[in-house]
Amino acid sequence: MKRILSFYRYNSDVREKYLDAMERLPWKELVKKRDASFSSIRDVFIHVLNAYRYWFQYGIKDNLKEYGSADLGDFNNVNDLRRYNLEVDSMVMSLVESLQEDDLSQVCSIQTKKGRLRTTMEELLMHMIEEELQHRGEINCMFWQQNVDPPVTSYVDWLEEMKTCLD
Repeated sequence: MKRILSFYRYNSDVREKYLDAMERLPWKELVKKRDASFSSIRDVFIHVLNAYRYWFQYGIKDNLKEYGSADLGDFNNVNDLRRYNLEVDSMVMSLVESLQEDDLSQVCSIQTKKGRLRTTMEELLMHMIEEELQHRGEINCMFWQQNVDPPVTSYVDWLEEMKTCLD
């Protein structure tokens, strides 16, 4: 559980770094269509937050029929993204920080559009770590398309930064 929590703290911290980096770019670059899994940096970023809500706010309660993704039209600047990130991150970190080792083996039975999914809490937690990292790679590529270095490309760099902060 300690390692999973570390990855969730990492993703939470890194999302803030991406928001800081996005703030330095013109808004038109954040919404420019770039033919990734979702059309723009903004859209990929929001997708990740929506996915957390999908699984952790609705899925584990077997209530996906109540889920509604955030409307992209509601996000017109980086402050809008920050507000949504804060809301979702608070929910995610509250959940993850409340879990004990025994909770990882808890089986969740979730009715999806494709049928009933039976998965453990650990599998869902690991899935969302992978989900965010996959999409962060896309966002990194979209930064590179603009000749802008992404704020984070390494977990090891983050660990070093955290150790420096603790010294």
